[in-house]
Amino acid sequence: MTDTNKEMSSGQGFIFSDEQFDKIAAEQKAERMKSLRRHKLPERLTLAEALNSLTKNELEDMQYNLNLPMASNLNKVKKADMVEAIQPEVVKFVQRWFVSAFEGQKDIFDYACEHKGLAGALQIEDYQLDYLRGIGVMFCGMSDGKLEWFMPEEIQEEYKKINNVAFRQLTALNSEVVRLAAGLVFYYGVMDYDQLYAKVLDFIDDELEFSDFIGILFNGGCWYKNIVVGQHELRNVDLMDMERLQQEQLKHSQVDFAEVPYNKAWDAGEEFYVESTGAYRALAQFFMNKCSLDVLQAAEAVHTINIILQNGYGMREIMGFMKDRKMILADINDTQELSGLVGRYYNTLPMWAFKGHTPDEMNSMENAASQSAPSPRKIGRNDPCPCGSGKKYKNCCLDKNY
Repeated sequence: MTDTNKEMSSGQGFIFSDEQFDKIAAEQKAERMKSLRRHKLPERLTLAEALNSLTKNELEDMQYNLNLPMASNLNKVKKADMVEAIQPEVVKFVQRWFVSAFEGQKDIFDYACEHKGLAGALQIEDYQLDYLRGIGVMFCGMSDGKLEWFMPEEIQEEYKKINNVAFRQLTALNSEVVRLAAGLVFYYGVMDYDQLYAKVLDFIDDELEFSDFIGILFNGGCWYKNIVVGQHELRNVDLMDMERLQQEQLKHSQVDFAEVPYNKAWDAGEEFYVESTGAYRALAQFFMNKCSLDVLQAAEAVHTINIILQNGYGMREIMGFMKDRKMILADINDTQELSGLVGRYYNTLPMWAFKGHTPDEMNSMENAASQSAPSPRKIGRNDPCPCGSGKKYKNCCLDKNY
C-alpha cells in the first residue's frame, strides 16, 4: 500500500466527533420540524390549498425544483401570482415524473389514494419526505396536534390514470435499474452515463430508452443516499474528488472496468452495503480486540478506512481518524499489526482508481503484460543498419552503440 503526506481538507470527513455530529443533526431536525408544524392541514386537499399553505420562500424553492422561471426580486411578487403560475406546472411535472417512480414511492401513493389522499405520519427518511414535498407530490399539515402528510386531489387523479399492472411492472424495473447502477459505482466510484447505461442494459431483460434511464437515476439521486447524480456521471456518495479519480482511472486506460456480475451489483446497490471479506473481518476484529469497539462500531471504523483508501489517502489519515475517535493503541506492536491488516485489506479491495480491480489483480495483470511483451530483436552484424543508411550494421553504427 502506498502511504501519502496529503492532508484531509476541511469538509471531507473525519473532523467531527460523534457528539458534534449528533448535536448538529438534532438542531437541524428540530428546525425542520418547527418549520413543517407551522402549516395546517387544509380543509380540502387540493393542490391550490396545498400551495397556498406554503411560504413565498418555499414556493420559490419549488419553482427552482421544477426548473421554472424565477423572480429577480421575491419581495415584489405576489404569493397568489406564484401559486397560479406553479399549480399547472406541478401537474405537468408529475405526469412526466411518475414514469421514473420506484416501488417504495408507489407504496406511499397507493396508501394515500386508498385513504382519500391522507398518508398519515409517513415512516420514511426526512430528506425523502422533503423531496416529495419539494416537487409538489406530497404535502403536510397539522391536524389534532399531529403532522399529517397528504397527496393533493389533482395529483391523485394523475396517479390513478397510470396506476395499473404495467405501472407496477415499471416501478419494479426502475427499482432494479437504480439499484444495479448504485452497485456498479460502489465498485467503480464514478462512471459516465453512457458507460453505465451499457452495463445496466447487459443486466436487464427489458428494453430501456436512454432518456428514461437518466430520469430513473435523477429520481434515485434524490431518493437514495448512496449515489450522487452529476451532469454527466453517477458517482458513489463517498467519493470526495471526482476529477482526481477520473485522472487516476485515465492512467489505466488500457485496463477495462472489472467485470461485476449481476448478483454482486445487486447486493452492492443496497444502501449501507458492506463487502465482508476475510481482510475486512480481520480488521474489524482488531478494532474489537484492541480498541474495545462493539460490532457496529468496528464496522463503522472499517467503513471509514475504506473511504480513506478509496479517496487516495493512507495510514496518516487513518491514524488521524483513530485519534479523533479516541481509538488509542497500546504500543508500537499494535500499530505495526494495524498497518499490516490495513495493507492486506487494501490489496484485496476493489479500488475505484483501478476501475474496480484490486491492487493484487492489477499487479498480476501488469506482471503478465510485462512477461508477454516481445523482447527487442538483436541486430546481426550483416543486417541492414537501423539508421537507414543502406550499409551493413558492422560497417556503419556497430561501434556507435546504436
